[in-house]
Amino acid sequence: MGIYKNLAEKAILDIQSRNKVPFLVGGTGMYFNSLYFGLFSAPPRNESIRKKLEETISQKGISYLYEELKKVDPVSASKISSNDRRRIIRALEVYQLTGKPISQLQQNNQKIPFKWLILYIDVDRKKLYERINNRVEEMLKKGLIEETRDIIKKFGSDAYALGSIGYRQVKEYLNGKLSFEEMKELIKKETRHYAKRQITWFKKIPNIIFVKPENLEEIEDLIKKFLES
Repeated sequence: MGIYKNLAEKAILDIQSRNKVPFLVGGTGMYFNSLYFGLFSAPPRNESIRKKLEETISQKGISYLYEELKKVDPVSASKISSNDRRRIIRALEVYQLTGKPISQLQQNNQKIPFKWLILYIDVDRKKLYERINNRVEEMLKKGLIEETRDIIKKFGSDAYALGSIGYRQVKEYLNGKLSFEEMKELIKKETRHYAKRQITWFKKIPNIIFVKPENLEEIEDLIKKFLES
């Protein structure tokens, strides 16, 4: 995330230096947050600590680690889902490395104070879900299964990428835990749920404006007023 933020800020400043206006387009909230809210100075991953935390999950379950997080960092625990393995591990890792709650470190976020116009393209939910379903079909046609096999072959079955939506379900299919149809429908379902969470995420962004894609005049007017200001 830090690498992305640094590269993105460098690109934005370069575009502005040429009297151009940069557009950031995408749907992943955490990457947007890294630029809009900034990032704190955090220690790098520690594989030894992560291994021990993963072992604890295997032995006692993710709920045990979540309760541990609530003890040392209740602020972060209140913002993290009780089954969000990645974020729970990261919060505990940072605490063990620094002796400070990650929520405390996040109060010292560093960012460049850009002026923002934030537009959320609010696609009709039914149409959005149709697009998601069609995209999953297209991904499978274009080699998602083969790509997953290649990742397993090159990086092992515990590769970080295999925990994400799509790869995770294909891995279970390759291991014989899901049929092809079960895998496909589960990818669609999980992606729809992810899209719903993203909508909720962006609704919390200050000054964000939700616009319908068909309302082009409204969008153009918002952009013109922003540029004029």
